[in-house]
Amino acid sequence: MDAHRQREDQFLDDVDREIIDQLRVDGRLSFSEIGRRIGFSEPTVRQRYNRLVSLGIIYVAGMYDETKIGGIAAHVGIRVSEVPVARVAEQLADHPQIKYVACALGYYDIILDVVAPDAQALGRIVLQDLRRIRGISDLETLTVLEVRKDTYLWQGFREPSPRALRS
Repeated sequence: MDAHRQREDQFLDDVDREIIDQLRVDGRLSFSEIGRRIGFSEPTVRQRYNRLVSLGIIYVAGMYDETKIGGIAAHVGIRVSEVPVARVAEQLADHPQIKYVACALGYYDIILDVVAPDAQALGRIVLQDLRRIRGISDLETLTVLEVRKDTYLWQGFREPSPRALRS
């Protein structure tokens, strides 16, 4: 088991994961509805939610699909040379139109998600803003036409919890 997974396991158990997954599907669910779905009381869900928030493990935010409101979204793969990848990633994270920055193993050193109001603005971000950052040696832009799926759930989420089956 790697160190990250061990740290996660110190903070999260199966009940915490079930609460988080319910919120991922619908962040507006009440604590009582989450409790009903996973087989726990409203106070238990509220206490666990508050603990997860206070630890900085979760936060609930509204998300939107840029392509459905007339904007444009893109994934960008970046290769870095001559400077530390972390330094480039820090600079990218400061850009307001870049919504996701991940350091990666493989062909690309950094993966980005970028949103812009239109193709011209996306072009300025990619061709001007990103090209100004020292260390970016190569980049590839993949423009999003339509989002078909955008969920991040633990494996097995759609299977009912054993506690819920007992109710």
